[in-house]
Amino acid sequence: MSVHEFELYVRDLLDHPEVQRLGDVARHHFRRNRFEHSYAVAKLAWRLTKLVHGNAAVAARAGLLHDWYHDHDPHFRKWLRPDTHHFRKSAAAAAAYGEHDEVIHAIRTHYWPYGRMVPRTREAWVVWMADNLIWLVDGWQSFKQAAREGFRYVIFGAA
Repeated sequence: MSVHEFELYVRDLLDHPEVQRLGDVARHHFRRNRFEHSYAVAKLAWRLTKLVHGNAAVAARAGLLHDWYHDHDPHFRKWLRPDTHHFRKSAAAAAAYGEHDEVIHAIRTHYWPYGRMVPRTREAWVVWMADNLIWLVDGWQSFKQAAREGFRYVIFGAA
């Protein structure tokens, strides 16, 4: 399971200008920018899907695009009306790009249960799990860094 093999599934996406701009959003989830987070989710989803004999291409592509249009709206309505949240925008953008229905479903359901739609494919569940695992790992590493620095990083942000 090499990086080269993984990137064969997502090469066209990695070259897409809008996907490359994901790196412009710093600290998307704790320590990573949005591109690094999406890449990590895609790679983990690809590996896990291969272990459960699923469609690794679907998982890799959905993992990379799952936060494509995550706009960080701080307003409380994103929790009251989750169908207007980033997963719907990302799924619509992926559909416009011509992604397969299974990729769109995995993107649309990666925010379950907030998105109300339950993942119904093996690949969608794996993308959901990979996103949450990467978020937990990043959160734990950020917590450890903050503890070493006396929590100044959490309170005042990066120096």
